Amino acid sequence: MRRLTILLAGLLALTACGGGAAEQAAPPPAASTASSAAAGQEFNETDVMFLHMAVPHHRAGLEIVRLAEERDVRPDVKTLASAIKVTQLSEVDSMTQWLADWGQPEAAGDSPELHAGHGGDHSTSPESIAELAATPPAEFEKAFLNLLIGHQHNAVEIAKLEREGGLNPQAKELANRIFDSRTAQIAQLLGYLG
Repeated sequence: MRRLTILLAGLLALTACGGGAAEQAAPPPAASTASSAAAGQEFNETDVMFLHMAVPHHRAGLEIVRLAEERDVRPDVKTLASAIKVTQLSEVDSMTQWLADWGQPEAAGDSPELHAGHGGDHSTSPESIAELAATPPAEFEKAFLNLLIGHQHNAVEIAKLEREGGLNPQAKELANRIFDSRTAQIAQLLGYLG
């Protein structure tokens, strides 16, 4: 129960950090667009930033859910982890293809300044994933659920950025799906903890 309380407090802090002052301090990127010669689609800096944040975030999520495949967890938890894996693999394929079509690199780099204008880095650290992997069997499911709740909350925060400032219709539609599906998953995961 103490870990859940700490997790919920952390989620509230992340929401405050990711949604308040950063959004007010940094106006959305200008409506200027760049055209993709390959795809003929318009996009802006927010679309590219969204994909640069979402691709590694999804890949970290894949590492997390793969751990549930290998460990002893309830069938419902294992089923959800498998569904998340299928969805996120498909989404990564789409996002990396869009970046290629737009002539953009797949990654933006790791500089902390890159995240200053949008509330900070929303990724789950490799250390957190390694800690989960080392969790004893009796404690694994609870630790998995807690980490995945925080991870999916960060996905919602990333999606909000695109919904508010993106231009590309495909990227915005993906952000809407991520926002809705991850919000539902968080509720489901909290139910598993209850």
